[in-house]
Amino acid sequence: MRRLFLLLSMICIGGVFVAQAQEDKTSTLSILRDNRQSATAPDTIPPVQLDEEDLDAIGGLRAQFEKQNRTYARPVPRGNTILRFINKDKIELPAEALALVRTAMDASLYFDHHMTFKDTVIVNPIFLPLIFQGENRYEGPYYDPDFYLTEGPLDGLMPHVEVMPHYAAKKQQEQELYRYMADQHPTLFRYSMKDLPDDIIAPVPITVDIRERYEAAPIVVKSEAKVEDVEAVPIRFIPDRLYWQSAFESAIQFSQNYVSPNWHKGGSSNLNLFTKHAIKYDYKKDKVQWTNLMELKISAYNAPKDTLHDYKIGDDLLRLHSNFGLQAFNKWYYTFDGEFKTQLMKNYKENTELVQASLLAPFSINLGLGMKYQLDKKFTDKHKKLKLTLNLAPISYTYMHSIKDDIDLGRHGFKIDEETGKYKTRLSQIGSTVRTDLTVQFNRNVSWQSRFYYFTSYDRVVGEFENTLTMAISRFFSTRIYLHLRYDDGVTKNEDFDSFFQVNELMSFGFNYKW
Repeated sequence: MRRLFLLLSMICIGGVFVAQAQEDKTSTLSILRDNRQSATAPDTIPPVQLDEEDLDAIGGLRAQFEKQNRTYARPVPRGNTILRFINKDKIELPAEALALVRTAMDASLYFDHHMTFKDTVIVNPIFLPLIFQGENRYEGPYYDPDFYLTEGPLDGLMPHVEVMPHYAAKKQQEQELYRYMADQHPTLFRYSMKDLPDDIIAPVPITVDIRERYEAAPIVVKSEAKVEDVEAVPIRFIPDRLYWQSAFESAIQFSQNYVSPNWHKGGSSNLNLFTKHAIKYDYKKDKVQWTNLMELKISAYNAPKDTLHDYKIGDDLLRLHSNFGLQAFNKWYYTFDGEFKTQLMKNYKENTELVQASLLAPFSINLGLGMKYQLDKKFTDKHKKLKLTLNLAPISYTYMHSIKDDIDLGRHGFKIDEETGKYKTRLSQIGSTVRTDLTVQFNRNVSWQSRFYYFTSYDRVVGEFENTLTMAISRFFSTRIYLHLRYDDGVTKNEDFDSFFQVNELMSFGFNYKW
């Protein structure tokens, strides 16, 4: 219905235009006929003579023109609806047929399958458009026999052989054909050398800018430049954060003491060997902190008064300590603390075979819940540092055990079984623990390490106060003063020294390394 309505509308509009055109054509023919009748000569224009009636008719003509121009409208481009009505459906080929047509019309298939285009194709200039070269000059063959054979010792030894005779003959034939076309058919030359482009397309090397792989931040350097004149600053390098941090310390030192036989206070000469190895591996991320320490310490010295043994063990310790903390506020952490201690070497009582201590005889385990305070202070001097750790465990449990029962268990604090009258090999105690570690670095060469340990089961007290003063001479050698004080009121007193206090002092010199 829509197409039928549009068709009828166009027919009506066309009829109006035809009628108007017929009317205009009739009036035009009448005017031409009157002019032709009034013409006196074919090449003269008759004078215009207007009467009063003609002047009165001018107003009517003007009104007629305005009436005719009133129906004029600017042409409007055809819309999609008209185009769809006028343009009929076109027949299109399917994709398979178009592929076959393109294959049949492919110019690349006109070449023989034996032909290759891997190398540059050199086109014969005979089949190219003629180009006027400006001067027709024949230079002869490319090979000059006098170039290789000159007067000298080799004269006459090398025959006169022309290089590439076929190429020279082909080049001569092309030049003769060019001269013939220039002489006989000069009108076929439509181009000259001036018409050819004289610019040379040079290859552009592809380079990889290393700066594209990194974030560049150039600095503009000027003479007498100031800070405010710098247009760009280097980007600050921020390394990846390390959550695990390690530290290691190793020391092997000697101490020698000589006493003459006639020394007024008496005594005997001795030689001490002290070794200490400690490794730390700590973790810290956000509010979580976990510290781990393994320490090995052995001190041995010769025993001239002991008739059964050549040396004795002074200090023997294997300690594993771990502390897991969750930050509460500021520098305080909720912590779970654990420690394991034992010795490695056998130590005998002087002039006897009684074992005083050996591996896992005994060993102790201490566990505690509490809070920890940590302070890490730095000074303007980069070598001066202070680090303090205070751990308070109001709930603590200590377990002691010895895998051997033939050692001196009384000196370690084991209780006597009332039924058997012998020392027990197990001991469990619940109490409170206080642990403090202090490290002071006075300067680059002098440092002080202190450790304080206090445990009470409210009927027994065990305390240790350990101090080490290290004075480094170089990176690998140092002098060490070591003092270890211990108090244990649960041990059996010694006949030679009736006190609960125990003292171990050592001054040594030797190898020392840390990182």
